[in-house]
Amino acid sequence: MSTIKHAVIAAAGLGSRLGMGRPKCLIKINEIPLIAYLLKLLEDVEDVRIVVGYQEQDVMECVLRYRKDITFVRNPNYRTTSTLTSYFMGAEGISERCMFMDADIIFQPDSFIGFKQFCVENDRQDIIGVTASKTRDAVYVSLDNEKVSSFSRENITEFEWANLCYISSSLLTKQGDSVFQQLSQFLPLMSYQVKSYEIDTKCDLLTATESQVAEDVYYCM
Repeated sequence: MSTIKHAVIAAAGLGSRLGMGRPKCLIKINEIPLIAYLLKLLEDVEDVRIVVGYQEQDVMECVLRYRKDITFVRNPNYRTTSTLTSYFMGAEGISERCMFMDADIIFQPDSFIGFKQFCVENDRQDIIGVTASKTRDAVYVSLDNEKVSSFSRENITEFEWANLCYISSSLLTKQGDSVFQQLSQFLPLMSYQVKSYEIDTKCDLLTATESQVAEDVYYCM
């Protein structure tokens, strides 16, 4: 079966809103770091790149305990750049569509597998992952005929962006405020709904830990 060939994980940020003094990708749920769950879900993707910055050595050492053939991309300006920069740097040299995601997300395995298959089946389309709205400080998504028609911080809707997409790297730029603002100029874009939790705050972490998704990802390891 065909599979996605490239994936970029943004793991360079400070995670300041969580306030634990550690990169969010190293935070553990059921004693397993978030990054390990992502690596498990991407085990069939040949080219996985992780953009590192804050406490990069710790992140790299953790990743290599779970998978050896990872390409690490350093973002030395992680304190002053956004995830958009990390995505752009991670995708350098990739001419095909690529899956992009943040490292502070926990995905329900079956829904993530469904997203990957949907991307393979619609390989010529740029696709945005959405999830049911639940996160504080969410980026809300408006849908029109299953396509993302707008992003908003203020207009509360049924769905929020899952910080997951399958797009051409040509849609990205090295400088900019955020990924969703950059992608806004290319809307409408196809959507796919996944079950996921973003870990931005301690409240988010508690909600994710207590969810069925946490149990599902634990048993997929």
